[in-house]
Amino acid sequence: MKYRGIGLLAALATTLFLSTAVAWSQETVSVPGLEKTCLFDTIDLSGSDDYQEYQGIISDQLRAELKNAGFELVPREEWDAARERAGLRMQELSKGDSALEVAAAVRADMAVVSFFSVEDTLMALDIKCYDVEQKALITGVFKSVRINLSIYNALAEAVAELVPKIRLLGPPPVSESPVVEEIALLSKDEGMDIYLGDEGFVGKITDGKLLLPPIPFAIGTKISIEKKKEGYHPGEETVKLKKPEMIVSLDPLRKQTRYATEFNWTFGQLLGFGIAERLYLKPDMTYLSAEHYFYVQHNFSGGKPVFHHDIRALFGGYLLTGPDRFFRINMSAGFGMIVTYFSITDQPMYADFYWDIMNTSFELNFQKYILYFRYEAKYALGLGPMNLLGRSWITVFGDGGPTVFTLGLARKW
Repeated sequence: MKYRGIGLLAALATTLFLSTAVAWSQETVSVPGLEKTCLFDTIDLSGSDDYQEYQGIISDQLRAELKNAGFELVPREEWDAARERAGLRMQELSKGDSALEVAAAVRADMAVVSFFSVEDTLMALDIKCYDVEQKALITGVFKSVRINLSIYNALAEAVAELVPKIRLLGPPPVSESPVVEEIALLSKDEGMDIYLGDEGFVGKITDGKLLLPPIPFAIGTKISIEKKKEGYHPGEETVKLKKPEMIVSLDPLRKQTRYATEFNWTFGQLLGFGIAERLYLKPDMTYLSAEHYFYVQHNFSGGKPVFHHDIRALFGGYLLTGPDRFFRINMSAGFGMIVTYFSITDQPMYADFYWDIMNTSFELNFQKYILYFRYEAKYALGLGPMNLLGRSWITVFGDGGPTVFTLGLARKW
């Protein structure tokens, strides 16, 4: 009898302990005022039937997590009938206003929407929870998931993150900031990759636009958009979100320049014309250039003309400014030779070798063209028996200093 009484007391104590534990567990996961939940089917925004299996997987995991957390789920038949009465398509439930309208019609406390889009092998998954009475976002989960063997675990982890956030936040205050429901990016750079802040890759520009995955950004915040495309310089823009639906026209990327053809004219050498070709070692930053400038000296008073061919090779690059800047400063240096001959018979040909010490160009950098003004400092070396200039600065205006100014236009390729 003695041992039997002890056993009964032990059993009673165990029962009380388990009952208390279960009750305590239920209290910690329930959210007062948000028990009745309208869980909508997961929506695929990819526009393809290849990913239908993930819709069921995500919906089933959300349903299991919410039930385990103590939420009462509105039957699908009930909210789907309310959706049809409201004249809304399933795709429209990805927007907060539409989801709240249907949830309010079935008198739910909370609405949970989930949707995803797939670009190449990357899935962007977004889950949002709304308070129906306050008509405000409670919380959300956004994940970028690679479609591979680990996708099921990744999806399960994303869904499992939701309930603790609801439990911690509870019902939101009435003054919570409104959020941006939709961000559409417009661009002429077809196929351009878009990266969004810490979220990473979010999609490509297709048919001139990209609809960003729904991310609960508060109105008034700024987002950083990084742009990348093969054969173009990367770009970055900061956009301030001002209203629930944003349409953003992105600036075009600048194509990487491999070659450039130049046409130029030097002040003081009126009867002249120059042509040059650049080979960029690093696109739009450093280059090698071969130039040829032909000009004629003639006083138009009965004298004979003199002909000159100025041929040189240069190495150049840009200071301080990147390829995306409209105003740039270009520095170059090299060596050249001026070949001079006369129209008078039996006159020899002369060659003046020179050191092109430093050229400074001030450029206006357009998408396909460069317009520049260049100051040139060239010094004749006096090499060889057949030179005319000796050792001296090469000048156009005859004042003894390096006064050569050139205006040019370059076409980028």
